Amino acid sequence: MKFILSLLFTIGILTQTAAGQNAGSGMDFLNIAPSANQLSLSEASSSTLTGASALYSNPALLVMEPSSSIELTYTLWIADVNNQFASANFLQDGYALAFGVYNSRSNDFEARDQPGPSQGDFSISYLSLSGAAAYRFGPVSAGITAQFLREEVFQLRANGYAINAGLAAELIDNRVRLGAAVQNLGEMDELDVESTTLPSTFRLGATADLLEFTTPGANDLPILVSVHTEWIQPLEDLPTSDFTDRGDNDDFFSLAGSVDIADLFDLRGGYKFGPTERPVSFGLGLNIEPVTVNYAVLPFSTGFGWAHSIGLQFYF
Repeated sequence: MKFILSLLFTIGILTQTAAGQNAGSGMDFLNIAPSANQLSLSEASSSTLTGASALYSNPALLVMEPSSSIELTYTLWIADVNNQFASANFLQDGYALAFGVYNSRSNDFEARDQPGPSQGDFSISYLSLSGAAAYRFGPVSAGITAQFLREEVFQLRANGYAINAGLAAELIDNRVRLGAAVQNLGEMDELDVESTTLPSTFRLGATADLLEFTTPGANDLPILVSVHTEWIQPLEDLPTSDFTDRGDNDDFFSLAGSVDIADLFDLRGGYKFGPTERPVSFGLGLNIEPVTVNYAVLPFSTGFGWAHSIGLQFYF
């Protein structure tokens, strides 16, 4: 317990350091969970096993996975923004190594420097290349992710870096899992005349298996009901993100549930409390070993439409 408290204290110091940086318009795609599984749970994922995508939510979870995995996800966001994600997690005795690529792109912007016909089209794109390592000692694990970041707007280019770090612990015969993480601590080079501020956050979550039973009758389907909670504290004021009327100290709380039916179907849903335009999420998982297919849908509350995400996980 003393060890856990000391690591939490270290994460808290990093949190306060990031909170003291100047605010700006962040690379908001880093605020969007890269996987359909995480999106379907309203991003309550700092204590939930979601596969190789944990290198962005809480890298300490990578070593708690039951096996190695490869993951591919495509997300159709609003305003014709497309997010693509690919990752791999390799487990060994007591540690894990993971790698990921997360890309966001929007096309067909018209270039003009005066009234009249456009001078052509251009794209806006963002890229994160990441590598992570996690180590487990008993019921506790720690992990860290390093990201190389790049943004491209018209003819402008900028590079940067970011660090994610986290802790996790499993309790009560692995029926309860706790997690804490900081995300996107780093900086970007100047894009033209100003550097883009990264959307740094602090996350604290808990996941618990609440109820396990078998349906009566000839089918005898085992059912597991779990709850996922997460407190999210943004460390930067990012007015260009998908938040509405957000102040400097506004935080978020996500509450989600999942129902696992016979290790075959997984029904998910969640709600995010706070000034966000996407409070509700729904999802479904289909497990046909060794492959799991995940789907998530997020309706936006301000008439922007619906976001859809579909992912494929292969466990080996």
